[in-house]
This record gives sequence, C-alpha cells and structure tokens, in this order.
Amino acid sequence: MQPSALPRRREALYAAEVALPVASDRTTLLPDDVRELSALLSQVAWFNRLRLMVAAGVIWLCAMASHALGIIADPWPLYGLGGAIAVVDGLYLLMFSRLQRRSVAVVRRHVYLQIAVDLLILTGLLHWSGGITNPLSLFYLFHAFIAALVLSVRAAVVVAVASLVLLLSLGFAERLGWLAHHPLQLGLADLMQVQPLGFGLLVLAFASTMGFSIYFVATVLGRLKQNEQQLVRLGTHLALSEKLASVGTLAAGVSHEINNPIGVIANKVQILRYRLQDGDSADKLLAELDVIDKHSKRIAQITAGLLQFSRETPFELRPLDLGNLVREAADLVRVPFRAAEVELATEVRPLPDDQQVLGSANHLLQVLINMLLNAKDASSRGGLVQLVAELVDREMVLRITDHGTGIAAEHLAKVFDPFFTTKDVDKGTGLGLAISHGIVERHQGRIEVESELGRGTTFRVVLPVHLVPPS
Repeated sequence: MQPSALPRRREALYAAEVALPVASDRTTLLPDDVRELSALLSQVAWFNRLRLMVAAGVIWLCAMASHALGIIADPWPLYGLGGAIAVVDGLYLLMFSRLQRRSVAVVRRHVYLQIAVDLLILTGLLHWSGGITNPLSLFYLFHAFIAALVLSVRAAVVVAVASLVLLLSLGFAERLGWLAHHPLQLGLADLMQVQPLGFGLLVLAFASTMGFSIYFVATVLGRLKQNEQQLVRLGTHLALSEKLASVGTLAAGVSHEINNPIGVIANKVQILRYRLQDGDSADKLLAELDVIDKHSKRIAQITAGLLQFSRETPFELRPLDLGNLVREAADLVRVPFRAAEVELATEVRPLPDDQQVLGSANHLLQVLINMLLNAKDASSRGGLVQLVAELVDREMVLRITDHGTGIAAEHLAKVFDPFFTTKDVDKGTGLGLAISHGIVERHQGRIEVESELGRGTTFRVVLPVHLVPPS
C-alpha cells in the first residue's frame, strides 16, 4: 500500500525561515508576509532566467547583425555588454540563496537594483546600435511592466520616468556630440537630421506609449487583486461555515456532557439546605461546596473549550504546546466518540528542548477535530482511533489512524477537493479536508493520506520543526 501524498510546496524560503529575526514575544512572520516573500522570490527567479535568455539573444542578434547582415561595423562593444548581462545575472543567481533569508523590503530593494542595472546596460546597447533611432528602444517598456508585476504600479512609474530620462540623455548626448553616434545602416531616421519638433514628438510618443501601457497593466492587476480578495473572503466564509458545522456536532454532545455535573450540583445544593437546617458544622458544609466547585469548574472547562474553538481568531504563528493541543482536541470530541462507541487513544512524544513547532493553535485544532470526527464516522462500534504526535525526520507528524471502512483508491486523489465527500448528503459538506489542507499549507506543511478498503485510513499532518531561538 503506497501513501498518496500531496506535492511538497515547501520552498527554500521557509526552510531558511528559522534564521529570520524573532520578536520578543517569540512570534514569527505572519503567513501573508511569508506568502508575499515566497511570491516575490519566485518572480526574482523568473527574472534571472529571463535575463539569461536576453544575454543569449543579444549575442545572437549582434552576431547576425554584424557577420550576416553587415549592419553593425564594430560588434565587440555589444558582445561585451551581452557578456556583462550574463556576468551580472550570475552574480544575482549567487545572491539568490542569501535573499531567501531576507525580509520583503530587502528583496524589493534588490529588484530595484536589478532593474536599474538592466536599464543602464540597455542604454549602453542602444548607444552602440543606433541610439534612440533603434526600434529596440521600446524594450524600456518591459522593465516598466516587470516593475508593475513584481513591485507595484508606483514602482512602474518610477522605472518609466527613469527610462525616459535615460532615453533623453542618450539622444541629447549623441545629438550634441558628447557621445559618438553609431547609426544603423537600415535607412531609419538620421539622428543628426531630426528637427527639435520631430524629436519632441518622438519623446512624446515614447512617453505616451509607456504611460498607457502602465495604465493598462495597472488596471488588469487591480482587477486581479480584487478577484483574489473576493476569493479569500469566500474561502474565509466557507471555512467558518465548516467550523460552525463542527461546532454544531460538538455542541450536541456538550449538553449530555454537562448533564452529570449539573445533576451533582443540584443534588449538593439540596443537601446543603438540609445541613443548614440541621445546623451541621462548617467542615461538612465546605466539603459539599468543594464538590460543587469541582463540578462547576468542569462545566466551565467544557463550555470554554467549545467557545474557544468556535471563536474566529487571527492566524498567527506561535510556539505550540502540542500536548495541550492534542488534549483539547480529544476533550472536545469525547462525547461524539462515546456516543458512537468508538475509543480514542492519544500519544504525544515530546520534542527536544532546542526544537519547536510554530502554528496557530485554534486553526490546527480545527484540523484535528475535523479529522478525528471523520475517523469516528469511518469506524464501526467498538473501533479504535489513534492520534499520535511524534518527530519524524526533523518534521512533526500528527498521525490520525482508524481501522474503519477505508477510502477507495480512485477517491484518494480527490479527498482534498472542495465539496467532494463519500458521506451521505446530510452528513458531510465535502469542505472539511479541503479547508484543513489549506490551513496546513499556510503552516508551510502538508497532509498525507494512505488507505485501504476494509482496513482503515491514516492521515498525517506534517509540520516543519524550527530551532528555538537563543534567549
């Protein structure tokens, strides 16, 4: 039986996250910041690959223009600039591993540096290949687009202005003779014959093209961001609805769970009335009050656990007390398990003192309760469900195992799809595992599942383990 595991999405970013600064309250980066940094690093990696393609393209075009078409008389400065692009990109690739340990602000500054160096190299390429009369001067647009996609619309405007300044500076420097002009033998406009009005129109056309392009890119990005925010809100509502469904299941059993202590309290109150009438000593009265206090605390503990679970809490990564998390999950599902006559066994194997798991306790509690209730539903009367937390290969594994009906092989690949369920219509929404998968991914972890029909199912929630920062 082979486990069916979802693909790992763990980037080197999170592997190096232990090196990030830890605040005084021992919190770490919020998941939104982690996702932004991960996305930014992914775009930087794409930018680096694109630059290698550009370097190869520059050298190839230079060779064609010089040796095949005879357009460029002296190709060596262009060869040198093409090689410079490759060298600079090699340095960027070497720096990439260090960027993975930096903050979002540092990576953004690095992207600004990349674009600035590229604009200078592009200006040098234009100078040796016809100056501003070279149609490839429109390549400045690409860096404005990249800035809009990777950084922000404001960054795109800054890059557009910088590109326009470089283009004007190159045109004036060549026109005034400060730099030598290297025309292309293509019958294009002769820079020395261009009139001021024509030059102004050329600059206006370039600026207008860049401005409208940035506007369209900004509009598309804005709409995509709105759609993404709507999807996030929808996902939040779906997660809350699934959580409330679990709360309903648990609350149905809470009334039975608190019936016993309420009965004891009512009985002790009646006994106290008799003792007061009989004039019993304070010791006997205090003994009865101690019993009432014990059972009232039990009721408070049960209701507090349910209220804490039902409350919507912010997603924040903090050091987890795994033993407390497992105990709380087991306590909340005790009544449904008892009603189904299914036994629940838990075991937590502690981590070494120098290691910890970071997580949002309330969100992981939702994951465990969902999986435990699923395991209970799959088990027959007299069955056993096991929840074990242990360290495996430098990862914390929360393993939930049942010996119930199992999952068919053709369904294993779909168990995390939203609205997919093998339960009856009135017993499942098909959202529980999908939401659990999303929560675990936000922890930079993964969920694995293996199952066999008639033999049972094992779900493994795998979370990264981090070194405890020195105090």
